[in-house]
Amino acid sequence: MREALGFAGRVASAFAVVGAFVILFDPIFQGLAISLMAGEVASTFLSRMAVPVLYSMSEARAEPLEKP
Repeated sequence: MREALGFAGRVASAFAVVGAFVILFDPIFQGLAISLMAGEVASTFLSRMAVPVLYSMSEARAEPLEKP
């Protein structure tokens, strides 16, 4: 189940970036497209990479405190 949810999140982010790529060449919406694409890439990185690493670091740090 976790793997399916992770895959769905990556696919949703990829389609948002591809959708923004379409309006990238319109001079009026170009700034919006760039910020949308950068935001999707950054949020995907943070939610899939940085948050689990920070969580595991905090769990590893809290572990010795619980042992007598």
